[in-house]
Amino acid sequence: MATVRGVTAPGVAAVRHRVTDAAVSAGLDSDSTEQFTIAVNEVVINAIQHGGGTADVTIEVGLGAVAVTVRDHGGGMSADVSPRLPSPQTLGGRGLWLVQRLCTDVTIDTSGEGTVITLSAFATPR
Repeated sequence: MATVRGVTAPGVAAVRHRVTDAAVSAGLDSDSTEQFTIAVNEVVINAIQHGGGTADVTIEVGLGAVAVTVRDHGGGMSADVSPRLPSPQTLGGRGLWLVQRLCTDVTIDTSGEGTVITLSAFATPR
C-alpha cells in the first residue's frame, strides 16, 4: 500500500503512472489497465477541483486486484450519480458517470469534511 498526500494538479501525471504500474502488477490486461487509470484520473482531478485543491491517493495492490482510494478535503457532494449520461446542455456531471462505467466497483462516502471515493478493478482469469 502506498499513499501520496497533497496531490495537486501538477502531480496528477505521477499518480497516473503509479496507478498504471499497480494495475499491471495486479495482472490487469492492457484495456482494463487503461480504463482503470482513466477512471482514477477523473476522480483525482474532480477531488482537486471540487474538494479543496488537494487530494490524498492510496493505492493497494493484491493478487488479481487493485484498489485506489481518493480523499479530498472539501465540503462533500451528492453521492447520487445518475445512471444516465447528462444531456449536452448540462454543465458537468460526466466525470463520475464515466468512472462508474470504467470501473468494476466504485464506492462514494461523502460528508461535510470531504469525500472518499474508492475504485477497484480485478484481473480477468486466464
